[in-house]
Amino acid sequence: MEAKWTATTPVLVVGSGAAGLTAVINLIYAGIDTVVVTKSDLTASSTDWAQGGLAAVWDPGDSLEAHVQDTLVAGAGLCVEASVRTLVQEAPKALEWMMSIGARFDRGDNGEIDLHLEGGHSARRILHSNGDASGHEIEITLAKNVAAMDGATWNTGGQGSLKVYEDCELCDVLVDTSGRTCGATVLSETRGFGVISATAVILATGGIGQLWNATTNPEVANGSGLAAALRAGATGRDLEFMQFHPTIFVPPVKVPGDRGVLVSEAVRGEGAFLVDGAGNRVMEGVHPLKDLAPRDVVSAAEQEYMMAHGLDHLFLDATDFGEKKWKEKFPTIYELVSERGVDPIVEPIPVRPGAHYYCGGIATSMSGETRVPGLYAIGEVACTGVQGANRLASNSLTEALVMGNLVSKQLALSDLPKLCQHPAGQPAKIPEPVFIESEVLLAIQKIMSRDVSVLRERKGLERAVQELAELPAAQTIVARALVSAALTREESRGTHRRLDFPERREEWVKHLDVSLAGKDRLEIEITQSVAN
Repeated sequence: MEAKWTATTPVLVVGSGAAGLTAVINLIYAGIDTVVVTKSDLTASSTDWAQGGLAAVWDPGDSLEAHVQDTLVAGAGLCVEASVRTLVQEAPKALEWMMSIGARFDRGDNGEIDLHLEGGHSARRILHSNGDASGHEIEITLAKNVAAMDGATWNTGGQGSLKVYEDCELCDVLVDTSGRTCGATVLSETRGFGVISATAVILATGGIGQLWNATTNPEVANGSGLAAALRAGATGRDLEFMQFHPTIFVPPVKVPGDRGVLVSEAVRGEGAFLVDGAGNRVMEGVHPLKDLAPRDVVSAAEQEYMMAHGLDHLFLDATDFGEKKWKEKFPTIYELVSERGVDPIVEPIPVRPGAHYYCGGIATSMSGETRVPGLYAIGEVACTGVQGANRLASNSLTEALVMGNLVSKQLALSDLPKLCQHPAGQPAKIPEPVFIESEVLLAIQKIMSRDVSVLRERKGLERAVQELAELPAAQTIVARALVSAALTREESRGTHRRLDFPERREEWVKHLDVSLAGKDRLEIEITQSVAN
């Protein structure tokens, strides 16, 4: 397809969530000219919907080592300990930086940061903003800073210039004849098909939750960044590990075009508990932490309970909170649930598990490097080894901020300035754009929700492989890669639960690396996990 417009920039950032916008701000202040493209408007991301909070050691009574160990335990043997330690060490600095650019976190009557407890954490180390609107505070703060930079050229302090393209969707990452990233093709709603030449491309495209029919993810989170990276030669790692949040609201009243309403982990952290319709406690005897067990444990227990009793949902009972606590600590959740037919002050909330956060992704370092020179990935689209087989609650927003900071430092210290003195290499080819058509997406959602959900088994996974093969190969790359990895891993670990292999097996303390061979054929390599 012939480009209708072109642009050139040292760095192209794709995506406008916490990771992408953090990188943009730091790149500009490092004096690096940057272009950012985002599929919708600047604030349309999973970050804006996040309710839980941001994890960081803040209390003097807490410790970095405790945060490290909690993360490793939740990660079920597949965390990369060096990455975890980097996250934990950088987390307080990342939150201090957010405060310095305007973010406000909740404080107690004494003026100190109000710290919360969430599942899997051994101490109160979760920072919230406006009760249950932490992600919105992060997104709006970052977006305001970026919007102030858009179109401006800074002539003092070594600051770079920024251009933002909204309603502009990534098509493909371009690679030159030497194998180095040289830009990307995009489709702008107003300008049409375009080519942006860049010395470095940073993918911050978020997750893949829209591949299931019950998800907390926004419409833009359909795996396009991961697919583009695979086509460019990057490696996908641990793709079988999708985290299903235990408490997705099942509304009695349907709102047209509604998204999945998440009931935050923090609600259980404050004492809510899961029950069936008769009031029986679901997590009793399942795990020592009961309702505060790691998310994979809770989601699997819910699914097993529903299957055993023929139920399509359970209930989250927080009626002990009272009106004051609901409206002060969880005002957003209270509003969303109430306007959909449930008053959580006096009645339990109907819930079930739903696709939430992708622990797998493009294999990267904590600074975002992939195996493709010049291509970086940060945030949820990346797999650094921090999350392992299951994300510890509230580590994700923190990781996004940390990675956004680290990738900008990496580029500022790299040979990028020298490379930018020369034109970007010519792409080996400019491929035709690939998008998931609406009817294909509906078919993918049906297959994934039926056979590749919280609990899996060979029969269903093989059926998923067969049915996905009947759909256009280019539009199903991510789904096919995930199912192939899930079929290969013959054990239950973290968020990957096989009914036919219900135990964790030590011979599977390994990563599955998926790459694209040729146009559509997937290859899986089993690699040893880094020692924890």
